[in-house]
Amino acid sequence: MKENCSDMNYNNVVNSKFSYLKYSDSSENQTFLFFLNPDSVCRSVRIICDINMKSQKVKEFDSKYLKKGENKWIDKLGGKNYLIELMEGKWSCVIAIESEK
Repeated sequence: MKENCSDMNYNNVVNSKFSYLKYSDSSENQTFLFFLNPDSVCRSVRIICDINMKSQKVKEFDSKYLKKGENKWIDKLGGKNYLIELMEGKWSCVIAIESEK
């Protein structure tokens, strides 16, 4: 995170149901949640963005990843495929990233 997203700040969270790392930017336009398995390996990522960032994110994903459908992309990394899905809400959009099943 320090190298790729230096503007993000680590937030210490305690949750008895989920194990995750949380980062947010100082303007609170974006929050990253890294969900971990019992061995502390990342199993999925959720990015919550202000709705005003949606078009920027779609443009970014269109330029970097293989389009799979409406608001869906595939990232090929380390011999694995990862599904990226953008879901739009009223005030925010959620980007889910996880291994393709």
